[in-house]
Amino acid sequence: MRDRQDGPRSLGTPYAYAKHMNGAEGLTGSCKACGTALARAAVREVRHYEETRLLEVTCAGCERQFLAVQVEAAAIDALRMEDVIEAAEQLVWARYLSDLFSASDLDLPDAA
Repeated sequence: MRDRQDGPRSLGTPYAYAKHMNGAEGLTGSCKACGTALARAAVREVRHYEETRLLEVTCAGCERQFLAVQVEAAAIDALRMEDVIEAAEQLVWARYLSDLFSASDLDLPDAA
């Protein structure tokens, strides 16, 4: 009998229960039911949108399943001393908001 599976083959159960899958490393805390560290849990990505992932987590201790949301932290540029100096120089001579911002920045049509 021929294999009826269409598309790529599954990598099997050992791969499905790998320690971390789909970049879900960094899962911290412990299972509320049994206290097992979630770093040992089996994690499967259910859905993702941009930087947010819905994960199915299976505790390695009691095998309870629950859902978790993982959000990637956005990279934030560090504030440099030059930025602070430039902002301070602009504030020294500014008397009105229009001295700091262009007219299009101050045009708020929705403001009552």
